[in-house]
Amino acid sequence: MKKILFLFALVTLSACQKNEPDLLLGKNASQRIAEANEQLKNTLSQAPNGWKMSYFPKKNSYGGFTFLMKFTTQGRVTMVSDYPNAATPQESSYQIQESQGPLLVFTTKNYIHNLLEPIAEERLYSGLEGEFQFAYMGREGDKLKFRTQRKNTQQFVYLEPATASEWGNIQNLNTSLNAIDHTYYLKVTSSEGTEDYFVKPRLRLFSFVSMQNEEKVSKAGLIPTADGFAFEPALQIGGKNFSKITAVPGTSPQNYTATNGDVTIELKHFSDPTLEFESQGNRITNGENVFILFGGEDFKNSPYMSPDFFRDFFRIDDQRKFLTYELLFNTDGDGPLLRIGYLLPGGGTNQAYFAYKINYEIRDKKIYLSFIEEYPDVDEFYLDPANEDLLELARERLTNFIALSSQGLYLWKTPTVILGPVSYIKSIAQPNYYFPALSM
Repeated sequence: MKKILFLFALVTLSACQKNEPDLLLGKNASQRIAEANEQLKNTLSQAPNGWKMSYFPKKNSYGGFTFLMKFTTQGRVTMVSDYPNAATPQESSYQIQESQGPLLVFTTKNYIHNLLEPIAEERLYSGLEGEFQFAYMGREGDKLKFRTQRKNTQQFVYLEPATASEWGNIQNLNTSLNAIDHTYYLKVTSSEGTEDYFVKPRLRLFSFVSMQNEEKVSKAGLIPTADGFAFEPALQIGGKNFSKITAVPGTSPQNYTATNGDVTIELKHFSDPTLEFESQGNRITNGENVFILFGGEDFKNSPYMSPDFFRDFFRIDDQRKFLTYELLFNTDGDGPLLRIGYLLPGGGTNQAYFAYKINYEIRDKKIYLSFIEEYPDVDEFYLDPANEDLLELARERLTNFIALSSQGLYLWKTPTVILGPVSYIKSIAQPNYYFPALSM
């Protein structure tokens, strides 16, 4: 009988323990979850200058973005970002939800949702594959650790205390990144010598392509920082890894540098490629049978177009301008031609052309042009007596164009591609004349 009573007591005690599994220090699971959520909300709201998130939505595909956030305990968040046009503070709602632990969810639209917006021109219909839900994993020092939710882009991201100066500087971050366009190159110096790289940005993922060997490419995502740029993943170049590159004080436009062991990288701006690179006129072949110099607005504002060249070679008056100059190297037996195009009135894209037959040669990697004769096939537009002034002006402009090459035309193939590779051409005789050209 005593054994039966003893077994009954054990079963009763075990049953009591199983019926109260969630009790811990007098609190059940739902109470502990509510307290954890409330604690995270209080932590988020107590930072005097809010929090900073450096977020690479899909590493190895895009670069990174900075978000600054100030939270309230009432479920509101104010946000700015170095995403384009996101420097004005914007308020929205957030919640701390439960999903195997606290889940920070930005429930109404703010700048962080821009990373999900489609980018039609890039054919990115899922945007940059960003997220707006982040699982809280706990503290690491003064940082709050979160995990993203999508499996194919899962990663840890951190909120770290922001500063007042970061809120004031957020616009400058995007500006500094936008400045690194086709007028920058990367110079790598090591014990083995010097190698220059084209800089090709796309959605903050930067490709660095060797000018000596275009199959030699290094890639890294960039995110602007207060003193330069950070790379994620690290930039592997010259046999070394670089996690950041820092602004060089006193340089304008701004240059950047970093050193790892015997390798130094320099992100350098060039205002004049002729000061940095030798001419590449020897890379012109008959296969590239035409250079087209655009007088349209896209090229007018290019850093490769000198105001003097646009004024003296394209502009006619306040209403009229020549549209193109073309160097035709492959013309089915007619020989090389230099021709000028004028957009015919009445709309459309048809041009009236006037051309010279020319000789060209390449010496010291520069291009030299010389006149042979006028090309006999002249468009009727120019033969109309009403357009005689345009015909004479076309002759004058082509003659002056040939004169530009009296000491050679410097040519450098830039990293820019618009329908085809864009080259920078500059007169050695008259260096105030330089212009972009499209090779096809």
